[in-house]
Amino acid sequence: MENHDIYHYGILPDVHFRFSSAEISYAVTAASNLHGFDDAGTELLARTMLAAFFLADLVKDDTKVSVQIRFYDDTEIHSVLAYSTRDGKLKATLRHRPEEDIESGQISEENLGILKVFRWKDGECIYQSIVPFRNQSFETNIENYLRDSEQVPSFLVAYIKLEGLHWRIKGLFLQALPEARPEHIDAVRELAGKLEEEKSKVYEGTVSQALEILQASWNTKFEILATGRPEYRCDCSEEKIKELIQNLGKEEAMDIAEEQGQIEVTCEFCNSIYRFPKAEVLELF
Repeated sequence: MENHDIYHYGILPDVHFRFSSAEISYAVTAASNLHGFDDAGTELLARTMLAAFFLADLVKDDTKVSVQIRFYDDTEIHSVLAYSTRDGKLKATLRHRPEEDIESGQISEENLGILKVFRWKDGECIYQSIVPFRNQSFETNIENYLRDSEQVPSFLVAYIKLEGLHWRIKGLFLQALPEARPEHIDAVRELAGKLEEEKSKVYEGTVSQALEILQASWNTKFEILATGRPEYRCDCSEEKIKELIQNLGKEEAMDIAEEQGQIEVTCEFCNSIYRFPKAEVLELF
């Protein structure tokens, strides 16, 4: 599979909106193949990675965004989690539900789970929002989060399709700037709805070609301010795992090391394995 992943950041000056356009097909396929996810899991992962990437466009370059959905129902998937930086460094995983972990008491026709959006800087959480994940489309849930938590009109269109053995994941995110008037917002809402209906045709080619099609059909300018290439990249390291062990506390860490002869940690994002013999664990304290 050839890597066509790319993103564009920019503005629609005629209607005072910002936009992010992206293809993350290669990044999602890399994550799916690494973990052996099935088609349903990969599609959910793709939507979550797109959301994390688009929300990362709203933060500074030294900040990461994580998007997590935890489901209440008794399906196989317990939760999905994706991280992204503004320049498209992505990592993501699905967590499967243990048989004994079924939260049936919280299931309702309205809410399927909870949506968590966090922002991270230097390993510390600097912002968090936790809202219901409702029985609506994934994109509508993200739009509702932005409307309710950020008070900013936003629209998300995602194109996700499996073609043979390859996934095609493309999307467009639109968010009102402070100068946007009600008539601008109404116009963009209508255009986003039209794109949702026609996305299979618009996204037949590359996302760059899609922007050209939209610029012509919407009769508005897409001014590109930045371009880059997303990639699946885990940022785990031995030092971070050591900090994780230290956070357990000496007593708990040494209990594990005594019982197992070592502490072994597998990164849930890239499957890297870190092993620390008992003597090394002791040196951490």
